[in-house]
Amino acid sequence: MKKTAAQLKLIWMMGNRRRPYRHPQNYLVRQCVLAFFLLLGCLWTTAAISDPLRLGEDIPYSVLTDPQGQLSLEQASEQLQQQAPTERSTFSRGYVDDTFWLRFELSETIFAGQPRWLELGPNFVDDIRLYYRPRKSDQPWDLKQTGDLLLGRSDIDYRNPVFVLSPPGNGRSYEAIIRVQSSSTTILRASLWEPTEFLGHASRSTAFWSFYFGLAAISSLLAAILAFVLGGRLLWSVTAFSITYLFVASVQGYLNWLSSNLGVPLQHYLTSILTLTSYIALLWLCVETVNMKQHLPWAYKIMMICCGLTLLLLVLIPLNRYGLAVKIQALFYLPTSITFIISVLYVWHLDNYRLSTLLLGLSPLICITASMFGLFSAFGWIPFKPEIYVIWQYALIVNMLLVMAIAVYRIREKKLEEVEKHQLASELKAERDASFHQRQFMGMVSHEFRTPLAVISGSLENLRYLEQDNSDRTPRYNKIQRATERLVQLTDNCLADARLAANDLYLDPQPANLFDLIGSSAALVQLSDDHQLIMTIEGKPANEVHAPECTVIVDAALIRIALSNVIDNAVKYSTGGAIHIDCSQKDGRPTVSIFDKGSGINEQDAKQIFDRYRRGTQSKRGAGLGLYVARQIARAHEGDLQLQSSSPKGSCFIFFF
Repeated sequence: MKKTAAQLKLIWMMGNRRRPYRHPQNYLVRQCVLAFFLLLGCLWTTAAISDPLRLGEDIPYSVLTDPQGQLSLEQASEQLQQQAPTERSTFSRGYVDDTFWLRFELSETIFAGQPRWLELGPNFVDDIRLYYRPRKSDQPWDLKQTGDLLLGRSDIDYRNPVFVLSPPGNGRSYEAIIRVQSSSTTILRASLWEPTEFLGHASRSTAFWSFYFGLAAISSLLAAILAFVLGGRLLWSVTAFSITYLFVASVQGYLNWLSSNLGVPLQHYLTSILTLTSYIALLWLCVETVNMKQHLPWAYKIMMICCGLTLLLLVLIPLNRYGLAVKIQALFYLPTSITFIISVLYVWHLDNYRLSTLLLGLSPLICITASMFGLFSAFGWIPFKPEIYVIWQYALIVNMLLVMAIAVYRIREKKLEEVEKHQLASELKAERDASFHQRQFMGMVSHEFRTPLAVISGSLENLRYLEQDNSDRTPRYNKIQRATERLVQLTDNCLADARLAANDLYLDPQPANLFDLIGSSAALVQLSDDHQLIMTIEGKPANEVHAPECTVIVDAALIRIALSNVIDNAVKYSTGGAIHIDCSQKDGRPTVSIFDKGSGINEQDAKQIFDRYRRGTQSKRGAGLGLYVARQIARAHEGDLQLQSSSPKGSCFIFFF
């Protein structure tokens, strides 16, 4: 039916509505949830197919152990016929060097006049030989041989070995014998299928594993990209753990199936190598997800040492000692797995069971628990159950979701870090600007103070001269003089600090006599009646040294400020006694040492007295600039100022030029 223009316009408007904004993190989370439920759907459809007849569960069998592997088929058959088929579980013997013979019967009723397909596995078994013939007949045995070393030879083009068995006919049954030998764990799982049921099973299984490995490839690629872009041990461990998917592909027979034309048992050797390396990658992932290096450094070292030792076991594979390598690896893996489980519980408790910590630790915890059960089953310590290996393989899917969750978490963390860095940069710039303006203001104010202070000093000298006979006012003039000199010193320090803090500090170095600088610096300091200034040269009184001279290339104005600051400190922080100034040569460098008789500087104050605006705990006056400015001036001249010693009997500061 034709639509009107109004209807078409309405349809177009509905189809072109503005879609709501999707935050990339929320979108990725929804994709993870969708992938999880799709996977559950695949698992349900795979499990919903009809079960075949299985050896052990449905068909009993008898077992003969051949330690040397030298029995012939006739010898094995003769001995097996004397045993009743009583075995009712999947055949599993662990890592042993023995060869095993299994005998069972397939009745005519099983076939119902139709062929049956026998699926044998697992794929990592080296050599599986199936002998069968009609029961109680003298016919020669039919032989079907497969195994990992034979590239999974099969009658049907499938990833698992599948052989077609025709019905025995004439109301008879088959007697069958299977010879099993493996350098890996010895397990045999045989399933007898109706052809139509097997085709349905194969199509569903292939669809599931295609989805599984597709999702694995995406998660591995995402982990690798994140590791390269963002870095960090956690993402690299997740990337390394991606080799486990290749291990699953080997166990499922995909490598032999896809590389059969090469004629090389690639899957046989890769399965052995990946068994060891997968456990190493899993342990590494485990310790990184809970940040064990930070929380439990001793446990982290143990886990890493075990990973390194396990890696060395790879050399046993080309020596045909894979079974021994796995047994040694189990000795490392079991205690480290238990250590990790305890560590996860401890870290969860330490972090107050935060949701992010719980989720990050949950995936490797599931993987390591499933792998432990898989290891127990492989060694034959617990009965073989296919579900154990299914749990292990499905636990890897949880890891895929973990990768995506980490991606969301890392992207969010990266954005927060960028925002925080931008904010810190803005605050730092504002602080630098404020500090710069503060120094400019202090320098300007200090500079402006110089003129009125000079006027006050000049006026004070005039008053002293005019009123020399008035002794009553002399103490007042002295107080004014000391206050003025104090302001002049503070002004000089502020101006020097402004110059030192400037990026374009300019020094005016000129040759100067160090002894004259010391004398002029000491003259700037107001001594009390209780203090005495003593100057020595190389330990000798200065008045005993004829024409002393020590030429240094310095900015005289700045050095005068530095020396006067330290001398002034010696006067302020000693109640009386001698202030001893010694000028000498040490290691070919001129030095000036200033001693006082004060109460000393405590250890806490000694660490901060050279910091800007820091005063000692005993100081009740001053701006905390004197020693800071003095040291900065010394260092600007490629020298230094240090506290050489301090005790209750006094302190000693030393200048190096």
